Amino acid sequence: MAKERKIRCDCGEILEEKTAKFDHFKTEAMVCPNCGFITLTKEQADNYVKLKQLHQIIDAERKIIKIGNSMGLTLPDRLQDFGAKIGKKVKIEALDSKSFKVELMA
Repeated sequence: MAKERKIRCDCGEILEEKTAKFDHFKTEAMVCPNCGFITLTKEQADNYVKLKQLHQIIDAERKIIKIGNSMGLTLPDRLQDFGAKIGKKVKIEALDSKSFKVELMA
């Protein structure tokens, strides 16, 4: 079994895997607990690229539309690459009086 490799920062501390903010969203990264230096492993960089693609697809203003007696939002078709499909269940959670979160269920 391969030994887990530790990454050392220039300041001498060993980097820890934590959630860090890149651009305007959060992703897993290697963070120095001493100086705050942030870097990504290859796997973390791959996940970051996918997350950035998702944000480029979804980040936009949209209009609320009327569907029968209900309201709805349209989503870009390219979200199917990230697991969003017709009939898929979602969880909607209110964050405050002007925002809510939509989460795809597993």
